[in-house]
Amino acid sequence: MSILVVGSTHMDFYIVAPRLPQPGETIKGGAFFVRPGGKGANQAVGCARLGATVYLVSAVGKDHLGLSAIEALKSAGVVVDYVYVDESRHTGTAFIILSKETGENMIVVAPGADESVRPTHVDRALADISHSVKIVLVQLEIPMETVYYTLRAGKKLGATTILNPAPAQHIDETALKYVDVITPNRVEASQLSGVEVRDVDSAFKAGEEIIRKGPKIAAVTLGALGVAVVTHNRRFHVPAYRVNVVDSVGAGDAFNSALAVALLEGRDIFEATRFATAAAALKTTRVGAQSVPTRQEVEDLMRYGGV
Repeated sequence: MSILVVGSTHMDFYIVAPRLPQPGETIKGGAFFVRPGGKGANQAVGCARLGATVYLVSAVGKDHLGLSAIEALKSAGVVVDYVYVDESRHTGTAFIILSKETGENMIVVAPGADESVRPTHVDRALADISHSVKIVLVQLEIPMETVYYTLRAGKKLGATTILNPAPAQHIDETALKYVDVITPNRVEASQLSGVEVRDVDSAFKAGEEIIRKGPKIAAVTLGALGVAVVTHNRRFHVPAYRVNVVDSVGAGDAFNSALAVALLEGRDIFEATRFATAAAALKTTRVGAQSVPTRQEVEDLMRYGGV
């Protein structure tokens, strides 16, 4: 059994600053470093780190950033046979300002080769691996045509489809009927539902509106407030684990990868959400979007509590 991730691959350029700047303000930063990123790549690495067989459909440019990103994926155990090189575009990049004080961030993305990921790339992968794919995981940093195609292809296979609707943008509601599990944060949930998400109760209301549009499960991530999950016959809240936050970049990706792995293993949605919440918490304790935890680390946090 395996997971197919379809999404972006980036290199992330970080500047650590004492705080986040205001519009028009220049502040002096400190450390600078480069780390691999991109929602698709982050989630694929997370799945592999947690022990799953994972294939990534993505694209990079023919540049040193793309080569570095592919090597990082290989090192993490991701199958990169379907990561394509587009000679006409640069590798996707993200510029991240990280607040040393709070761990919060500001991000600007230059998508580059993200825009080259097409339905034909998904077809080529599925021609080889459709027999093993049980989970299909997709996000919104690639063309929406490819997102919709991937969801339909996943349902046709009989796989469980997971849509991480990030970054927030318009989604054609007809595509939501192909989604089994949707994982918006509070901003994305507000946009999808028309309900302003401020707390757990409003997240439940937003989740109820979202599943009326097609998804079977809505897991609304709320940062320090945890996760609010709504199904057609159940709703529950999983509190966040208390940890020392260093870098929140990639926490949502860690959540999605762990959720996919847990569902692949046959855990019910409650246990899968607990597992994913622990993985996301651990990710925030270290710098870099792909600094995701191992299975042992996740299980230890679930067993013993905060770090």
